Amino acid sequence: MMTAAIAARPDLQEQVGELKIQLLAVQEQLDTLLHGHGRLQVMLPELHDPANGRIDAGKLAVYLGVPLKRLAEGLALNYKAIHRNPAAEGLQSRLQPMKRCLEILHEFFGKPETVRVWLNTPHPDLDGRTALEMMLANHPAAVLRILENAAAGVPV
Repeated sequence: MMTAAIAARPDLQEQVGELKIQLLAVQEQLDTLLHGHGRLQVMLPELHDPANGRIDAGKLAVYLGVPLKRLAEGLALNYKAIHRNPAAEGLQSRLQPMKRCLEILHEFFGKPETVRVWLNTPHPDLDGRTALEMMLANHPAAVLRILENAAAGVPV
């Protein structure tokens, strides 16, 4: 009976069509909220070597917008060794905190350009230094603490 009433009125048919589209969009958003966060995913997979799955220092340097040599020096690593094997297993413990910082920033800002702007902006909790300066001075833990607290809603 309801369908017959709608069929007789073209203006209602149009409104019903629009409501169905809106309903589908809301269902997709709800599905993302309920199930999207529970799915396993790799953040910033472009920073990994596809052959072995490890973080690639060269790709990390490009994302940060710094030369590989500067990244190597900042992490107190041998540039020649990093250049030869940028995804070496021995580098991973030094690269992981930096990548985690980028993952959190990616969640906040989405675009790599905006991430780099934040990284290059002086921060009062870093004594006026930029997060990138701290990361390249082999202190990514200080930046990571600020970011994890911000992600958790904890004031720094």
